Amino acid sequence: MKHIFKNIIRLAVFSLLMAAVYSCEKQDFFDEQLITGKVGPQAYWEVGSSTVSAGTNVPFEIQYYSTESDIEYSEAWYRISETVSKSVSSPWVATFTYNITSNQTEEKRIAQKIQSYPHSLAVWSDSLHAYTFKSDFPVSGTLRPFQWVKPEEFDSKKMDDYFGTGFMQHFKDSLYTMMKFADFRKMMLGMGLVEDFKLYTDSTFDANSNGYVYHFPKDAEGNTPVPAELKTMYNGIEFQQLIENSANNNYEVEYRRTYFMDAIMRVYDKQGIYGTTLWKKIDIN
Repeated sequence: MKHIFKNIIRLAVFSLLMAAVYSCEKQDFFDEQLITGKVGPQAYWEVGSSTVSAGTNVPFEIQYYSTESDIEYSEAWYRISETVSKSVSSPWVATFTYNITSNQTEEKRIAQKIQSYPHSLAVWSDSLHAYTFKSDFPVSGTLRPFQWVKPEEFDSKKMDDYFGTGFMQHFKDSLYTMMKFADFRKMMLGMGLVEDFKLYTDSTFDANSNGYVYHFPKDAEGNTPVPAELKTMYNGIEFQQLIENSANNNYEVEYRRTYFMDAIMRVYDKQGIYGTTLWKKIDIN
């Protein structure tokens, strides 16, 4: 009985080993499944400048070769991104700097073919062991930068177009919540809305500074809210007045729109397989 039990154990172990070997043979499909794919042409390029003007051409020089198939042609591709920066500030506050800014970059045009270049055996270079040629590709004139910066004349339509409908009221409401006594004093006197700010002024002696702290009159609970008259005056102020810089005779608003491209070259062989260069970032001015 003991002998039979040992044989059963040996048989079970042998079965497990065989199953493991069979499993490894079936699961080891690396050699069968590894497909590297066809190798496209190898390519390298340099562009003439990292900054170009809209409506002009981007010069470049490219080198390429193939070890798999004859080369057919090459193409220049690029995608376009837009960067918009905005800034609005008010010079009428004394205790803080109120400046709303934003900077956003968005892809406006996906990568697409811009120009094609036929291949020629005549451009082979023995010293480089590669084909090489110089050429260029065009940049659309519609990609010129645009800016509206510190204008001398205010334009509410441009504010809505560039900053969005509702921005002016949002700016005004946000500014009000942050203003303190000294800010109201500077604004109301500076804009000529009041002649004597003492009518809205009270003071408390501060032992720490050994001097008086000026503030709005206290209410029954000891708080110092903005007087109703000043709040009414503030509500009557137009947005453009809040950003007007009378000292410089302009308005503190800036809107800038610029573009840049990410460009690449594709080199195709006669099998339709292509290799690419590295991407090049090019600013457009």
